[in-house]
Amino acid sequence: MNHKFDSRQSSEDLEKKIFDLRNLIEIGMSLSSTLEFENLVESILYSIIGQMFVERVAIILQVDIDVNNFYVHMCKGYDECFDKNTIIVQENSPLVRFFESDGKPRKIAELVQNPIFLAELDKFQPLDPEIFVPMVSKEKINGLLILGRKIHGTEFTESDLDFLKDLARFAAIAVENSRLYRMATVDRKTRLYVHHFFLERLDEEIKRCQRYEQPLSVIMCDIDHFKQFNDTYGHQQGDVILKEIGALIRKNIRKMDIASRFGGEEFSIALPETKLNGAHAVASRIRKQVEAYPFSGLKDPLHVTISLGVAEYDKARDKSPEDLLKRADTALYKAKNSGRNRVAMFK
Repeated sequence: MNHKFDSRQSSEDLEKKIFDLRNLIEIGMSLSSTLEFENLVESILYSIIGQMFVERVAIILQVDIDVNNFYVHMCKGYDECFDKNTIIVQENSPLVRFFESDGKPRKIAELVQNPIFLAELDKFQPLDPEIFVPMVSKEKINGLLILGRKIHGTEFTESDLDFLKDLARFAAIAVENSRLYRMATVDRKTRLYVHHFFLERLDEEIKRCQRYEQPLSVIMCDIDHFKQFNDTYGHQQGDVILKEIGALIRKNIRKMDIASRFGGEEFSIALPETKLNGAHAVASRIRKQVEAYPFSGLKDPLHVTISLGVAEYDKARDKSPEDLLKRADTALYKAKNSGRNRVAMFK
């Protein structure tokens, strides 16, 4: 009788391992095919929720290219608001060093037994953690997954922890690949796309609007008298202006829009499904916000203005992305020649 029970149990364990392995392969393939960072991170969190049946999950990452510390980048299942900025994990903290060498998921009940971790773990209280899962790629930790309780209140099994360890390996590799992709396509000063990537995306959007007969507009922007500004305040201060204008542009466009640092002090924005008047409204909003914005200065806030040119895709005359951009650029120079700090449309 016991022999039959053991055989049935072994068979069930084997079936579960096969099931988990199939799920893991599917999740790994899904993550490896996603380079867009936000979509990737969201996929990781939803994969954990679906597989582990947890109430809450968060991911701690080194998001900023220039900053080494870890921050809460995204979380799911948290109804209560908490300040994500209070949870900062130092790159060389004892907890990070431990996970980098250990590489295994650990229960909070285990970690609190070590006094050296207590101060660090105290920061995670708003996340109500049950399990910490390190994401390790190339023997270096690039993130932490924080899991809350299971929905039905059951305990995490050794099988669960093994699955999470394997999933975290896929996630770590995918995050590293996405990070490298971001470094190749995003301008470090402005956090906008670089010139060549923008041209590729614009070409894709032109083909899409041809296929579905939807409108597409572009905006070209240029900071007024930027050379004179650099000569007066120095290039370091000029870099601050570029960085903060990049942030203002990102704040005033949709997720589907594509903004880039086109070169020097010039920016470009592609607005899918947007007619000329709609693009003019976006450009006007950006212009007003830049004009009113108190840019960080060494002593007092500084002020700059921008000029913008807008054009809508016309299949009769735009045979390439460059043709469309040239018309927007023509409108930009019209704005500059008309006195700067204004928006002009190519009609």
